[in-house]
Amino acid sequence: MPLKTNAELSSLAALPDQSRVWIFTTAVPLTDDLAARVEASLKAFVADWMSHGQRVRGGFALCDRRFILIAADETANDVSGCSIDGMFRAVQAAAGRAGVPLADTADIAYRGPNGVELVDRPTFRRLVREGVIRPDTPVFDGTVRTLGQVRAGGWERSFAESWHAEHFAPAAVGNSVR
Repeated sequence: MPLKTNAELSSLAALPDQSRVWIFTTAVPLTDDLAARVEASLKAFVADWMSHGQRVRGGFALCDRRFILIAADETANDVSGCSIDGMFRAVQAAAGRAGVPLADTADIAYRGPNGVELVDRPTFRRLVREGVIRPDTPVFDGTVRTLGQVRAGGWERSFAESWHAEHFAPAAVGNSVR
């Protein structure tokens, strides 16, 4: 059976759970047109993604009009620092060509009444104190490392079950949500 090209594997569904994942957040929600532009650029990148002269079996997905997930199956070959740098440049270029800035990596995304919201850390802390962010509010954990963690719900989980509660909840709230 011939080896499939990356273009045929540009779906996260084709990758195993242990695949390494990187998650990028856009500073603004993607419209259909902007998402199509980002997707076209990422398809081209993933189709040609190489590490140490070998094709990277990779994939990507655009989620909730806010997130770009890139994954690489490292069971066959590791993704090197240079190829990871190339992936970061490709994501930045895809977003740039679409005119969509990427969010600051310190910002926190949560699911609010109007969809995915993105705020800086001081604002997030204030929203927790004001009760806008509640124990059951879904938050996104950009520190997940594998596609399996994403699939198992480790990426989007309730505030009470996330690392966010430990770091952003006031002592009384933090004790009651854990």
